[in-house]
Amino acid sequence: MNLFFFGTLMDDEVRAIVCGRALPVRPARLRGWRRPHVAGRHYPMLQQRPGGYLNGVVAEEVDSEALRRLQIYEGWEYELRPFRLETPQGPLAAHVFTCPPTIAWAEPEWRLDRWQLRHKQAFLPQLRRQMALVLAQADGGRRRLGAFSRLWPGV
Repeated sequence: MNLFFFGTLMDDEVRAIVCGRALPVRPARLRGWRRPHVAGRHYPMLQQRPGGYLNGVVAEEVDSEALRRLQIYEGWEYELRPFRLETPQGPLAAHVFTCPPTIAWAEPEWRLDRWQLRHKQAFLPQLRRQMALVLAQADGGRRRLGAFSRLWPGV
């Protein structure tokens, strides 16, 4: 499965912690969308915007273990949807973690460089702890709901 990342998972360190290993990516663009913040959070969501676009990265042929870990990280607010991306090598089909329409958004537009400057340093130790905790509680690949709900409040 190809996956497009448009938020914190564009960061190499975050992606490596979440996936349990380095996950190579390359540049990609998604047309017709924008990237506001999830209201009250320090991470983004997708919102339709005719004529708009956002740059991100795509990981190709993501294996099932990395996908499982990514789903843990994305949690209850996100679901996978298929999209068509633009890449320097041409169009590419990929899935994207998107929020349901009930999730509120907020301005300003989310930017990776701002997040890295303001929040990354505090977030990485929390991410390492939470991923270790949740993975230790995983039971045969099945999620225990209490361990997975709202892993990253306020982050």
